[in-house]
Amino acid sequence: MANPGTYDFPSKQRLIDVLALAGGLTDKAGVSIQIRRVGDQQGEKGSFFIDLDQLVKEGRSELNIEINGGDVVFVPEAGSYFVDGAIRRPGSYLIKHRMVIRDALLAAGGLAPYAKREGLTLIRYGEDGNREMLEIDFEENPEKLELAVKDRDVIIVEGSGWGKFVQGTGVSVGFPGFLGFTYKDPEK
Repeated sequence: MANPGTYDFPSKQRLIDVLALAGGLTDKAGVSIQIRRVGDQQGEKGSFFIDLDQLVKEGRSELNIEINGGDVVFVPEAGSYFVDGAIRRPGSYLIKHRMVIRDALLAAGGLAPYAKREGLTLIRYGEDGNREMLEIDFEENPEKLELAVKDRDVIIVEGSGWGKFVQGTGVSVGFPGFLGFTYKDPEK
């Protein structure tokens, strides 16, 4: 939230109203909200999880629940993933909504012209903390591009040596009669 803190309000309000009271959500807000409730009556205690994509994008108004005095609204920061290799804008990106590998590649500007279509590696940390590596050939298995992106994923797109050569080669014209070939590394 933009302005986290404790807020007093005279009557019951709905979740969206409480978020607005706190200044709205920042760009780093995650895709879910946890509401911790300590109620006086049986069945009112507990934690509730609200999916922001369902509430806002899908318009599921039943998720805009009433917030009672004493409730704690917790909005975790979004997770992040990293994209590198033969991609137009390598770097770290926030997971702002549910996304799949195809979405992650598009957010990073798409594949570079010299990218290998069979050379994508997904590095993911498992629940046990161990690192797993998954090689993906999206020419043969396009359904693998629909894998969900998770916090701390690293996506590496392999480049083709021949593709780099073709993309980096050019012709230079000098004095009349002089013609030359140049090469500029397309990754730089």
